[in-house]
Formats: sequence, C-alpha cells, structure tokens
Amino acid sequence: MPPFPQPFVSTTSHWQATNRGPTSLWNHGRDAPLPASADIVIIGAGITGASLAYHLTREGGAGVGKTVVVLEARDVASGSTGKNGGHIAPAWYTAFASLVRSVEEGGGGCTPEQALEVIFNEQDTLALAQEIVARDKLDVDLWVGEKLEGKAVCGGANAVFTSAAAAKLNDEAYGAFHAALAASPRFAGRDVGWRRISDPEEARRVSRQAHAVATNIGPAGSCHPHRLTTALMRLAINAGVQLFSWAPVLSLRHETGWVLDCGTQGVIRAGQVVAATNAWTRHLFPTEKEGASIGAHITPFRGHAALVVPPPSYAGSAALRHTYSVENGPYLMHTPHAGIVLGVYNSTAVNAGLCGWVDILGVEDDSVVVPALADWLGAYCRRAYEGWGTEGQGEGATRVWSGVLAASADLLPLIGAVRDKPGMWAAAGFHGHGMARILTCTRGLAAQMKTGDWDERLPRVFDITPERLQRARHAAAIPTFQGVGGAVSEIPRL
Repeated sequence: MPPFPQPFVSTTSHWQATNRGPTSLWNHGRDAPLPASADIVIIGAGITGASLAYHLTREGGAGVGKTVVVLEARDVASGSTGKNGGHIAPAWYTAFASLVRSVEEGGGGCTPEQALEVIFNEQDTLALAQEIVARDKLDVDLWVGEKLEGKAVCGGANAVFTSAAAAKLNDEAYGAFHAALAASPRFAGRDVGWRRISDPEEARRVSRQAHAVATNIGPAGSCHPHRLTTALMRLAINAGVQLFSWAPVLSLRHETGWVLDCGTQGVIRAGQVVAATNAWTRHLFPTEKEGASIGAHITPFRGHAALVVPPPSYAGSAALRHTYSVENGPYLMHTPHAGIVLGVYNSTAVNAGLCGWVDILGVEDDSVVVPALADWLGAYCRRAYEGWGTEGQGEGATRVWSGVLAASADLLPLIGAVRDKPGMWAAAGFHGHGMARILTCTRGLAAQMKTGDWDERLPRVFDITPERLQRARHAAAIPTFQGVGGAVSEIPRL
C-alpha cells in the first residue's frame, strides 16, 4: 500500500517552522496541472532532489534545454532533510572500521582504499557546500568550524568520549586509519585536519562536558537544511524546472518510457526518472522488497530531535563553539540565532531503555514523538554541560520532532543508473549521513546523466551494480547505523 496520502499529520521541526515566508516554496505547484510529459522527472524534493535539479540546470548540464519536473509527495524538505540535525559533518578515522568490516558483519565491505575514498568524499562535500553558498550568495546559515566527535568502533557509538574503554578504542582506530592512509597510493600525505585530545582535563575544558575523558577535533559545518534545499530548488525553478508539491507517485511502470501515476494530480510520462526518495524508495517497487533490488537494499528508520533554547550561561560569548557527537549521548549543533538542535542516537535510546527497536526500524510515521525520548532530549543539556544553570520560561526544550531516515544494507548510498530499469537513476539510501554526502553525489549523478560515464570524483562503491545488490542480500540483519550492530540481528530487516 502506498504511504501517501499519509493518514496522519507529521511533526514539525525547527527548520520547517523557521522557513514559512513567501519564498519558502510551501505548497508550490500543489494545484497546478501536471504536464503530459517531461524529459526528466525527479521524484522527491529533499536536498537530494533539489540539489540534483540545481546541478542538472547549471551551464552545460544535462537538463539545460530539456523539460525537468520534480514531484514531491508532501512539501519541499518534508522528509529527513527537513528533520535532521543541521550538520554537514565529514567523518574521519572513526568511520574507517565500519567501512572495511564485511557486509555480512554489518559493515560496508570496502577495501582500505575504498574506505578512504568514502571518508575524503565527505570533506569534498563540505568544500562544495561552501563553494555553492558563496558563488550563489545563499542565505542558509552556513557555518564552518570544528566538531568534537569520535566513534567507539566496537559498536559504532558516536562520542565525545565519556569512558576510558571508548577512548582506548579511539586510539586503536586512529592507528588503523593512519596505517591505511600511509599505504594509500592516492591519499598518502593528505592533510586530514584532525587532532586528538587524550588528556581528560583538557577534554572537559574544550568540550564543557562534565564527564568527557577524551575527544577528537576536526573540520565540520552546519546549515539551515530547509533553507538550503529551498534556495537550491528556487535556483532550479529560475532555470526552468517545474516543481509540484503534494504530487505523490502512487505507481510507475515502463512502456516506451516511464509512466508515473500521481493519483488526483494526474499522470506524467518521462524519458528518464530519478528516484530521490531515500526512506520511501521501496514503495516505488512494491514487488521488490526482497532480493537484489534497490527497494530491498534500504530500510526506513525513525529518529528524534529537539530544539533547546539555552539559558544566558550558554548564550552570546558563552555559546557553544563546536558541533558535537557524544558517546552515549546526542549529536548537536548551535544555530546562529535560535539555540541548540540535538538528536539522540538510536543505539543510545535503546540501550538506555527509552524505546525499543520496534519504535525505530521500519517506522515511517513521523507524527509521533516517543515521550521518553522527548524527556531525555529536554534534560540532556542540563545534565551534561557544566554551569548550564536554571532554565527560565521559554528556555530549554521548546520543540521536539521525529523524522524518517534510510539505512543502507552496506552503509553506502545508492547512486547512478538502475541497471535493470532503462532510463531510471537513483540517489537514495544515505544512511543517516546525507548532508555530508549528497551535494557531491548529485553533482556526480548529474554528470553521469550527461555523459553516460561514472564521475570519478565520486567513490565507485556508491555505484548501483548488480554485484553490490546481490552481495547485500547477505548483509547483517540490522546494518551498522547510529551505533547499531549485530547485537540486534535477531530483528529482521523490514
């Protein structure tokens, strides 16, 4: 059964609530008739669909001089883009162990060189975000600075480290990554821009976390993701792209080209179709939920986040200066104006008994906020940050929301041509880490749609090969995402 029209009203995030003006594209094209046909139809208007439309319509792009249509089931950035934590956060060595672990054990199945390509691609994505924002003069609250983070590689838990065991694993991961880097024919000598703090007193001073024992510091960025998506989509619209909100694709079939049925909105035919649908990809292929297919490769899961307005003790010159990723805690960032956005890692939520995997995996209902998670998010800063103090009326957690993300069976996004479906492309399955990957992925896909060749700036392991899809059939029951590993493998993939 198609998930749209959905029988519930979704929660509203901070990002969605603070981009409601006349340029925000809410309801854009909702009542307009669909054209009978288009050269290219993009399904989905999150950051993936919007940035692809943007890349396709730049000078010399594959969409120039062609009819390009974007179909969105709800509103622009209503999925994971509009519900995320606002980070554009490149991974470092903390991701290396998961990437080289076998698919059967819940990893990415990469060689060391392939893992390095994935990691450095995320640095390239942050650089591309800066380039686009500067060139097109986008007002999207882009911040570039440093984050405090790490990963305890035995389970993947993200961390400003609060335990000696995790700090030790951090040191081991550091050694494995740098050994691979030194042996790399392509990346040896590349500056990673990271440093470690192993002295507990210094870690507490820098992080302002009372229980910190170690931390990593490295390059990071953040932005207002809803405004970034809207800005890119508006540039695409100015170049001739047509956007239709509330036009869910209820079914599609291939005849001489593609036929997309949008229910009461009508039917549109297209020569090429791009699935920029992330967690909802499987609904485009309802007969392919098992086997070697892109629908079977992706598992939706629900996450929670909140906006916390800090008291004066953490405002102005005393505001947080980094983004964070905390062991047994949240990921968080300080917005330029409104306060702190933080999200809870699902492994943290389950391990703390706040909810079960049944509340997370396979869940597409973002109308619900689990009460225990709302309480945990609301109390975290008071509990963790030294000198936080008393919250007055209007301070503390002022908004909590849920959103739906997409786990990939091998941790990696699906980018490129869908081999068994002529004229179909995909950019989906970003594994809860899309903002650090999508801009370069859609740039690469746009280039491939023009030339027919893989964009070598993009890791080859993202390509949707039959071999990759077949191998993923043997993936661990729950892929390693947000700290999830084989420990919960008794729960089937949904």
